[in-house]
Amino acid sequence: MENAARESNAEILKVVFHRFEPQGVSGVVVLAESHISIHTWPEAGYAAVDFYTCGDHTDPWLACEYAGQKLGATSMLTTEVKRGIASTNGQYTHVVHEHAGRAMAKRSA
Repeated sequence: MENAARESNAEILKVVFHRFEPQGVSGVVVLAESHISIHTWPEAGYAAVDFYTCGDHTDPWLACEYAGQKLGATSMLTTEVKRGIASTNGQYTHVVHEHAGRAMAKRSA
């Protein structure tokens, strides 16, 4: 996840991970721009990952692609939430975009 953060051009502030027995991991990479978190269920072949960033210099999609490749994902279902959008009444809202499951492209090393 640290390398995924670097791929997105984020600034890493703190890293905390916990490995479960007999398997699985939960962790967070705290960024100056927000955070990346992961929770895995290896027995089910599943991982839930959040790439939460702000600012124009980071690209969470680069982190997402990198993590998917490194985790050996064969497919990904993503939900993009754009937060902090000013609404007409002076409050803030968000917009959700669903990206249907898609096959991961195999990239040679």
